[in-house]
Amino acid sequence: MIDWPVSQPTLSIDVASPRGKVVLRPLREDDIEAIFQACQDPTISAFTRVPFPYDREMAEEFVRGSELGYRNHQSVVFAIEVDGVFAGAMDLHSINLSDHGAEIGYWMEKSFRGAGICSAAAKEILRLAITVMKFRRIEGLADYNNLASQRVLEKAGMTREALLRKKVTKPNGDQIDMVLFAITEGA
Repeated sequence: MIDWPVSQPTLSIDVASPRGKVVLRPLREDDIEAIFQACQDPTISAFTRVPFPYDREMAEEFVRGSELGYRNHQSVVFAIEVDGVFAGAMDLHSINLSDHGAEIGYWMEKSFRGAGICSAAAKEILRLAITVMKFRRIEGLADYNNLASQRVLEKAGMTREALLRKKVTKPNGDQIDMVLFAITEGA
């Protein structure tokens, strides 16, 4: 059985970031503008399911829906904050309570990429999911062409399991291959 905390925790991450202290926390209303601005970067939509163009109402729905998703045991969405500045989002979604499984997803605002922050955040969320919440398997999917995202999952302790051919359909109709990573309890 999944041990779902009554309220979503805030997590401090021990990462050597020259940019300051890294915290994972629930989304807040004051994140809406930062999310809207970050998602103007077409790289985010190129490698995630975040739509492009991305409007302010989408950011509002994302933030306001995160608490409901948590209460309904459908998702756990965190803001990644570096020295008090919104740096990205990371979540557990596609939750299957009966199979004790979920999928991790994330994106980073472009000025925070490449500093190891995303890998450290993923490692902490995986620790929460496996050791605290008692999930038995967490999966991560990365676009076959997104080597940086694949490195994030590997550095977080996940193992590459498979190449899933034509797994995702992009908005333009292209079918793309995805690489499946996973971590399981006891791993």
